[in-house]
Amino acid sequence: MSDRNIVVSEALGQWIEDRPVEIVERKGIGHPDSLCDGIAERISVEYTKWCLENVGYALHHNFDKVQLVAGDVDVTYGQATLVKPIRIQIAGRGTPVTPDGRRIPMDAIAINAAKAHIRETMRYLDPDKHCVIDSYAGKGSSELMHAVHEITANDTSFGASHWPRSVLENAVYETCEHITGVLIDQFPIGEDVKVMGMRQGRDITLTCAIPFIATRISDAAEYVEVKGAVQAAIQAFAETLAPEHSVRVEVNTADDVENGAVYLTLTGTSAEMGDDGAVGRGNRVNGVIAPFRAASLEAAPGKNPISHVGKLYNVLALLAAQDIVESVDEVGEAQVYILSQIGKPLDRPLVATATVRSKNGALSEAAKQAVIDVIDRRLADIEGVRRKLANMEVRLY
Repeated sequence: MSDRNIVVSEALGQWIEDRPVEIVERKGIGHPDSLCDGIAERISVEYTKWCLENVGYALHHNFDKVQLVAGDVDVTYGQATLVKPIRIQIAGRGTPVTPDGRRIPMDAIAINAAKAHIRETMRYLDPDKHCVIDSYAGKGSSELMHAVHEITANDTSFGASHWPRSVLENAVYETCEHITGVLIDQFPIGEDVKVMGMRQGRDITLTCAIPFIATRISDAAEYVEVKGAVQAAIQAFAETLAPEHSVRVEVNTADDVENGAVYLTLTGTSAEMGDDGAVGRGNRVNGVIAPFRAASLEAAPGKNPISHVGKLYNVLALLAAQDIVESVDEVGEAQVYILSQIGKPLDRPLVATATVRSKNGALSEAAKQAVIDVIDRRLADIEGVRRKLANMEVRLY
């Protein structure tokens, strides 16, 4: 019997699929906010790797304050020119000197990590040609550095996540991934995709914002043709995700083709002109923005994977919810919340609680105990979560 404070209750409210209206959003990998999330997390990973290789253990850091300031372009059919570069500003805190007095190249690590993420994520955005990247990361507080050393909670905060995704959540997530992972190889489009989903009863509308590459589209007629083909491809894919629903896909609904107001880009992202970005404004750890669900507003990307509950507990909540649904037969849905107290052991939160929905009838006491066992096991394996984060095995946005 665990002595951790774990509470399990049965969900009694209306199931998400039975609500008359549901709204879900996902920002694609090239969205300015997602770019900032990805850069922040890559910096954390590379800084941790440097520490492990040169010190033997991770040092305090939180590189979760990355901001993107949009540039400017001159763009029209068949051509595009960069007028003003995108500026990426890296802030946050780290440990600039090793315990034995060696200086850590924090700025170089941060800037190189940012460029690596952009190169590996974006096919048209060149970090050397289209971006100016600066690092302003400073030294962290001695109290939080101590918290990392002692491996205790660095804050009083909570993590929250649910599983599984609803039909709409899954449709939004998978549609966005399909566009940036598959359709981008078939059409002249970029990665700054946003899919906004609305379900009203059994009717789903997916409003998709998709950047088209100006240099690969010669005129308005070709734009209309290619956009129609992209919309048809998305429609066909999305219908397979929600076969019991009526699905309607609309692409770039603000277009005014007659007046030349269409979504053309040089780099495949609105960051090139008019759209800034910041860490934490995008997708939650479960991959979507779902206002009808409980969630933490903590920005997980960039936070240290050793003691920062804003990262660890959100990831742990998601992994626990997934584990509960997969391993406890009676449970059809789980929402997990974990609350820390600063300075206390990470594996012993102030409370860990799950609200679970039974597949059929009331939840048995045996099922409740099984849920407790799952959460207890997950809390005992904090180190496993750290390893997953260090190896980039968990997607945070």
